[in-house]
Amino acid sequence: MHLYDKKYVFEYSNNKIELVFFVNPEFAGGNVKLEVPILYAKNISKAQHQLWDDITFRQPRKLIIDNFIDASKIADVSPPIIKIISPNVRGVIPTDNQTEIPYIQNKSMEVIVDVWDNGGLSSVKINERPASKYPNGKYFDFITLFTGENTIKIVATDKSGNTSIEKFKVICTYQYDIDVSKGKYYALLIGIDDYLNDGISDLKGPIEDAKKLKEILNLQYTFDKENITVLENPKRSDLISSFENIAEKITEDDNLLIFYAGHGLWNEKIQTGYWLPSDASYKSTSNWFRNSTVKDFINSIKSKHTLLISDACFSGSIFRTRSVVGKNITAYNKLYSLNSRKGMTSGTLKEVPDKSVFIEQLIINLSQNNEKFLPSAKLFNNLRDAVLNNSPNVPQYGTIQGVGDNGGEFIFIKR
Repeated sequence: MHLYDKKYVFEYSNNKIELVFFVNPEFAGGNVKLEVPILYAKNISKAQHQLWDDITFRQPRKLIIDNFIDASKIADVSPPIIKIISPNVRGVIPTDNQTEIPYIQNKSMEVIVDVWDNGGLSSVKINERPASKYPNGKYFDFITLFTGENTIKIVATDKSGNTSIEKFKVICTYQYDIDVSKGKYYALLIGIDDYLNDGISDLKGPIEDAKKLKEILNLQYTFDKENITVLENPKRSDLISSFENIAEKITEDDNLLIFYAGHGLWNEKIQTGYWLPSDASYKSTSNWFRNSTVKDFINSIKSKHTLLISDACFSGSIFRTRSVVGKNITAYNKLYSLNSRKGMTSGTLKEVPDKSVFIEQLIINLSQNNEKFLPSAKLFNNLRDAVLNNSPNVPQYGTIQGVGDNGGEFIFIKR
């Protein structure tokens, strides 16, 4: 680089040179001595004609400034410094790079920050609210959290108008109460042990399973006894009557659980599943109960939430399956506010055994659950691996299509 190349000459002037420099934020004024090396021209007119060899000194001269600087005349351009004390997010970590997000179990938390600025602070805000100040000088506020991921924003402004902003994230696992004061929980539990036609073998477990489920729902969850119907060995006509009766009874604020345990068949040729009522016969399908008929009844029942649990084959084409495995924290009150029509099946396409691993795990998970709210997706997620590991079946869970699901979830609520 040539020191006096034209591109490095910024101004030709006989005026005084104005120096702008920055000082350490800790500097509070006083005597300052500066030595600034400088090359300057002896003749401005020749400089404008770029006659550098004739007019410049060969060696830089030292411009010496020895002066007293008044602290009040120092422009404050340094923003406040923010340090997050609580919650522990390992110092000041921008949200975009925050690798570890704290989990908060309560619905609110205290945020404490240390903020300092030599020129004095004008304001400190946490999530847009003015922060309070402890006697030790630290700032704080109590923040109400939403269930799931929350972003906390701290804004500090000094008296010169310089502003610092720091953000961090927390995940709130607290679940707000669900208002079910307007609605009731109903259950239609179907168990078929005995078949009237000799061609279909009897079973030993379904009715007992339905009764166990009734007891759990009544004693541990918000299902009143008078709203639980157990159908033992129903004929096809009994199923139709029960669905029709419950459709008249249930309102748009109510929730319905439909449970079926009994024989079922899958017709591979026409890709259709059937439940076999107690009067079914292998010789004729006249008394068989198509999956599509079940779907039609579900569509006619104007509940807030309907959950179908079937320990028999159920047409996969009716479901829009989805993954339920994940660590995302979802607000249950939001899930409950949206209508849902979900189904959970054992995944078997053949005759069920007397002892069903699927039903066994369903009852275990419902009876041993200690959480206030248990969404159907979480229930399925809890039992899925045990069913896969102990049976040849692949259980399914998903949305029953075309019957009014709006993305909500059936939620079991403990008493």
